[in-house]
This record gives sequence, C-alpha cells and structure tokens, in this order.
Amino acid sequence: MNSWEIIVSPKTSGKENMKRDLAAFNSCERDPNQSFLYIYSWRPKCVSLGYSQNIDDEIDKEKAGKLGWDIVKRPTGGGIVFHNESEITYSIITPINNPIFPKGLVPSYKKISEAVVIGLKKIGITAQIGNIKKEGNSNKLCFSYPAEYEIIYQDKKIVGSAQKRGKKALLQQGSIFVRNNHS
Repeated sequence: MNSWEIIVSPKTSGKENMKRDLAAFNSCERDPNQSFLYIYSWRPKCVSLGYSQNIDDEIDKEKAGKLGWDIVKRPTGGGIVFHNESEITYSIITPINNPIFPKGLVPSYKKISEAVVIGLKKIGITAQIGNIKKEGNSNKLCFSYPAEYEIIYQDKKIVGSAQKRGKKALLQQGSIFVRNNHS
C-alpha cells in the first residue's frame, strides 16, 4: 500500500525547494512505496526555468541578482516562472503505477489538474481546465499562455504545471498564481 506524506513547507529558497523535490523524486524512484505532496512558497523571490531552458540564454543573472531575484532550474519542463513570496507552489511525487492516477503523462497530468480545480472551487475560485492546444508556441514565459489541460480563470492561466517522469516515479510541480498586493 502506498502511503502519502503531506508537508506544508515554510518559505525557502528556490535551490532548497528544487533540492527537496528532486530528493523525494529520487527516493520514490528507488522505493516506489511512498508518495509526497509538498505545498510551499519562495523566499526570496525566484525565477525558475524549465529543465530544457538555458539560464545563460534566458536570464541576465547579474541584473536579476541586483533586483533581488534568485535563479533556479526546475527538474520539470515548461517556461520561465517568476515566483513571488506569496505564491503557492505544489509538488506531487508518486510512483508511476499509483492506482489513483491513470497511466500515461497526459492522463495523470489532467487528473492532477482536476484535483487542483476542485480545491480552487472549494475556496471560491471558479477555475476550469483549459483545452487550448497551441502548436509551436515560442513564448518562453510560463504564464503568458495556457497549455492543454492547464488551469484557467476568466480566460487567464492561473496555474502552471509541468511533469518529470522516471522509470518508477513521477514529479509534477505546479505554481498557483497569487496576486501579491504588498509589492
């Protein structure tokens, strides 16, 4: 039987957030009998890039540092995300053969998105899963366009997600956009 560890983490650096997610993924790859749900935020604010993006090609590291932004690469794909200190981020790490998730990348991704939509509706946000399939979008910013099965509210993307799959485990990371009225 697969057990779940659910952790709400204090705000921490992008490097520590990614290190923890990757360690849990690697642990699940070695011993696929545990699943993890992390809910966390970022301190300081951080720019994260998908695994296939090159930091040197995408970001002026010196300028970002002067503006107080950390920079980190995610183990999952997707575009650039600007994480503020009030954002909510989740990571789900579970065995690929977990019976609560359908088989395959897209079906499991969609199932997780459906669960997030249910959670958002419980707090009064009438979000929905988008079905816009954009081909060849060259925009490198995650929240500038919704991808298929991502979560939208009033036609705007409010949750960006990406998934990494191994031989035995999957890691899905998602950022829930929260307006920061204090910056």
